[in-house]
Amino acid sequence: MSRLLLRAAVALCVVTFPPAAAQAQGKACDEACLTGLANDFMDAMTRSDPRGLPWAGRVGYAENSTRVRIGESSWVTIKSRSRAPLVVADSRTGHVVWAGMIDDHGQPGFYAMDMKVKDGKIAAVQSVIRRKEGRQPFGDPLAYAPDRAFSAALPAKARLPRGKMIALVDAYFDAVEANGASAIPGFDRGCTLIENGVAMTGNLPAGKGGDASCEAALRRGLYGELEAVRHEVVAVDEAKGLVAAIGYRDLPGATLSFTAKDGKTYPAEAKYPRTVGFVSVFRIENGRIARLETIANEVPYLTAAPFNKPLPPDVVIDDTGVFPENATADAAGNLYISSFKGNIYRALPGADRAIAWIRPDGVNKLAAVLGVLVDEKTNTLWACSVPMGKAGEVSALVAFDLRSGAFRQRYEMPAPASACNDIAIAKDGTAFIAETTNGRIFTLSPGGKAVSLLVEDKALLEGVDGIAFSEDGTLYVNNVRQNTMLRVNRRADGSFASLTKLNVSQPLDGPDGLRPIGGNRFLQAEGPGGRISLLTIEGDDVTMKVLRDGMDGVPGVTHIGDTAYAIESKGRFLFDPKLKGQDPGEFALRAVPLGGIR
Repeated sequence: MSRLLLRAAVALCVVTFPPAAAQAQGKACDEACLTGLANDFMDAMTRSDPRGLPWAGRVGYAENSTRVRIGESSWVTIKSRSRAPLVVADSRTGHVVWAGMIDDHGQPGFYAMDMKVKDGKIAAVQSVIRRKEGRQPFGDPLAYAPDRAFSAALPAKARLPRGKMIALVDAYFDAVEANGASAIPGFDRGCTLIENGVAMTGNLPAGKGGDASCEAALRRGLYGELEAVRHEVVAVDEAKGLVAAIGYRDLPGATLSFTAKDGKTYPAEAKYPRTVGFVSVFRIENGRIARLETIANEVPYLTAAPFNKPLPPDVVIDDTGVFPENATADAAGNLYISSFKGNIYRALPGADRAIAWIRPDGVNKLAAVLGVLVDEKTNTLWACSVPMGKAGEVSALVAFDLRSGAFRQRYEMPAPASACNDIAIAKDGTAFIAETTNGRIFTLSPGGKAVSLLVEDKALLEGVDGIAFSEDGTLYVNNVRQNTMLRVNRRADGSFASLTKLNVSQPLDGPDGLRPIGGNRFLQAEGPGGRISLLTIEGDDVTMKVLRDGMDGVPGVTHIGDTAYAIESKGRFLFDPKLKGQDPGEFALRAVPLGGIR
């Protein structure tokens, strides 16, 4: 097909769809639909004809990290593809990964792609294509077939929850980047590194009789020439124990050799700066990595992921003596920030500055403001006011009009001296308030005139701080003093039943702000720890992935779209007598990406 006809084909996508594509357009795309779309896409490539595929209105398409137009490049050259590819389809993320063999005008090669599907339509495709030209490794594509274990369902007892599967893969890439210096995940004894159909020892093809086990290269420290490993998990299949990740290995080529952990000196594989783009599929059995297959290709050094959006700027608070504490955001992209100064600041959508919006006065009686939360259903901005020991003042939950900032109502916390710390809103509109000092959780029903006690438990809740609901309505809290996370179990009528202490995958260091981001996932800030993390809660287990650390006190976090905003409070300048009076510099919310590859 000529280039002109190909362009016309892209413009004329309103034609009869193949079966999988028809299902994709008609309803949400499940695993079978995603798999069908991936195979339909590959068949369309072999025909050099993109017509008949359900394209989104705006599509990202890239080959080996270079954006190209649909219908050009490999659409013209690929003439056949594997009939038994390795596929990982994930309806929760909308991603499907396809890996196998392709043929370019009689020249076989390796091909892997990550496809993103939104509303049943293809929104993005990025592929790694490894042809014969170039550096090793390059095996025989015609003889290549993914291990049969990848297609077999796991017995229920051999499966891991999704969050733990992702954590294992994250730990693997962390260990590769650290050259085995970080915690090494568990491997099955038969796990072998396969890249482009070749068994590998570290970055080099395994010699005859060489050790190509997944664990050996890490134990020996054979990744010493790597500068960084950037990756993103895109698809998970719990039933088959599969995790698919895409990413880049950066090799600066600064040295010609390196000394491994075994004390031996090895020649560097990279003699010049370069990056290796990859798609990797892991098989996880019984809590260990059992198989690992990768398709990879060289790209220019420090190549960026093709579809990453620029990270929004940090948001600086245009004031002094602020000591921000918490943040929340509305659907329009406005940020609202509480502070020990008593002001509530607002940053308009896209702005890099936040200015004072609500100030303490004799009516709202704001003191130090800790928790803030947007409730768009009732057009309310909730705030927790705490007197911080000022005589005659009482902690209270305070309601403001979300659009105007006008004061609405004040709900005082019952004695003894309380600290309203943070707020969560249930699906029925009931507000749940974490009260730190006395280990209590209060509720405020819609239209209520006063708060009601849900539970008081000094042993488990004294120090309760962050509070949030998962998508299914389960209530969770953390404890800033005891470094714990708890599930608040409630009966069908909403009354308190019990508390369950959860198992967290990493030690906590002052857990504070807690924000839901969908499903059973949350963002959590740790003040003393200076970090924010992504939490995945499955049963009684919490899998924790640090998104950014090294900040100067982080009591709160929120997000807008795929960007988290971590509050850098610099609270040590407020509470440490040795630092009081010193200039802490600017106060800001640090923008942190929630996804993508940087």
